[in-house]
Amino acid sequence: MSSSSPIPFPTLEQVRQLPSRYSLVVPDSFTDGNGHMNIARYMQIHSDGGWAYFEDLGLSEETARSGGPTTFDVEHHVRYRREVHAGHRVSVHVRLVGRTERALHSVQFLVNETTAEVANSHEAMSLAVDLATRKISTIPEDIAALLDARIAQDAALEWEAPLCLSLKR
Repeated sequence: MSSSSPIPFPTLEQVRQLPSRYSLVVPDSFTDGNGHMNIARYMQIHSDGGWAYFEDLGLSEETARSGGPTTFDVEHHVRYRREVHAGHRVSVHVRLVGRTERALHSVQFLVNETTAEVANSHEAMSLAVDLATRKISTIPEDIAALLDARIAQDAALEWEAPLCLSLKR
């Protein structure tokens, strides 16, 4: 990776190499005065897509609600590339970038299935949290193993994700 040239935004074909566990048709109520999907709804869709993705990695919303392992997002970087309108079908595709014993770095891509375009990216830094103490904790070993396998799978892709955030090791 050269520091002099930025990593290009991935193509639709590249993003579709990533798993998607969440999609929906954008309702009229998600639009704003500009006639497109409101910024808050992008965050909602990425949040819902994240919960769906992490469910099979041991970090489900149900597990968190019952006091089990969870993460809190502590930083985001969002890039908007294309508008999304009511009636469009969108899907969330997730790539895991890396982790430490307490942190997880991921990037999600919102695909507009109606227009066949990558609408935006949502990069996140998340920390493992013990809900009993509400303090940062380590990622449980069984979940860490699942995350490591997915990180390795995503690292094997022939394209790099455009990133702004980085893990401190």
